[in-house]
Amino acid sequence: MRVVGIDGGGTRTRYLLADATGGILAHGEGRGSLLGAGDDRTVADSLVREISALAARAGTGLPVDALCAGLAGVAGRVDARMRLENRLRELGVARRVSIVPDAEVAFVDAFGEADGILLIAGTGSIALGRAGGGELRRVGGWGALLGDEGSGYRIGLDGLQAAIRGAENRGATTALSEALFRTIKLDSVAQVLEWGQSATKAGIAALAPPVIEQADRGDSVALEIVDRAVEGLVSHVKALEKQLGSASRPPVAFVGGLIEVGGPLRDRLLARLTASGFRPLEQPVYPARGAVRLALRL
Repeated sequence: MRVVGIDGGGTRTRYLLADATGGILAHGEGRGSLLGAGDDRTVADSLVREISALAARAGTGLPVDALCAGLAGVAGRVDARMRLENRLRELGVARRVSIVPDAEVAFVDAFGEADGILLIAGTGSIALGRAGGGELRRVGGWGALLGDEGSGYRIGLDGLQAAIRGAENRGATTALSEALFRTIKLDSVAQVLEWGQSATKAGIAALAPPVIEQADRGDSVALEIVDRAVEGLVSHVKALEKQLGSASRPPVAFVGGLIEVGGPLRDRLLARLTASGFRPLEQPVYPARGAVRLALRL
């Protein structure tokens, strides 16, 4: 038996080809696979190319027995998900195909069938949890317009707005003005409007690291933004704990560039959660591995 697990939750999509025991036969990485970002058929074509290359590296053919892909943009798009599943089967990639939200495959790798809370903070933010063997519940994941508190996008946007206000003397003077304009290679605030009209969510999220850097250097405006972001992430965990109604606080695992091991918000977040009585887990989470586990169940 051969299966493919896919993690398409970030700016890059990760692929694993595994055997019946979950042993990894080959791995690869390709461009992001956001369902709904343009023509969904291009997502299928991209997945097929990468899976074909993965199988070639392992010296095996297609179709594999099963495929599970955790993709961003899946939640609430049942028709698009089913079209993608059918397309992948028609193209001969896998005999059995399951497309699920990217957060679900990450949760499976973090906890399997056990209880816990998974907090994700990268370009966007969301928390998933389970208690008492029940169904997964979620908090957040509302996207750039309605949510994403504590995400790279929200930090970057808040930082850019503060930089503009500071440069125009409509707000507190802040080192963010020079730092962010330098990051996006602009000479003045007058050029921000044109840049913003074509900026992507990922492009704005890329401003989060310099905002956090200025906070670490003591800039009061940047520090306020970062503190608000951490509080937003903590609120995800606390709200989810209330929803779960667990007799004891479940452990908390982390995914995403901001809060995974080495992430710039991790230490601040761990301190806040620990002070609130939560038990953060130290081990890293590999969502593609969770996708393999789900594929083996198909």
